[in-house]
Amino acid sequence: MIPNKVIPVATTGFTRKWFTLDLESTDLASYPHLRLSGYSQALFALSLGDSGFVSLGVTRGDYLLFSTSAPLRSAGQISLIRQEDEYIIRETYWDGDTTLLRVPGDTFPPLRLPTENIRITAVLDSVVKGDELAPVVYFG
Repeated sequence: MIPNKVIPVATTGFTRKWFTLDLESTDLASYPHLRLSGYSQALFALSLGDSGFVSLGVTRGDYLLFSTSAPLRSAGQISLIRQEDEYIIRETYWDGDTTLLRVPGDTFPPLRLPTENIRITAVLDSVVKGDELAPVVYFG
């Protein structure tokens, strides 16, 4: 039997602009959840709010599933990046003192930030297309 896992859709995430997200103090039980079939390391999902990953076949409204247990790579990993109290979803390219944050296909201009000013909060585990078999469920 294939196990089911239910993860919260924490917010709408963006590749173009910074957004806020509170994973620590927010009561995520009241948020919509995705019911996943099969094995996944994902802890939460974000609904993609723009067209930044269209070159990868990921469109607005698709769900990006994030994990905190995947190993970090220095180049080309799609990550949820935190700078102070804001987040952005980008490919990360670490180069010592600076990190390049880009969108595949250069849909939006890249950002080059001091590495010491950002944190990789989570990495992309998988994508669920808005019309695939991962029903949205609500609690309460």
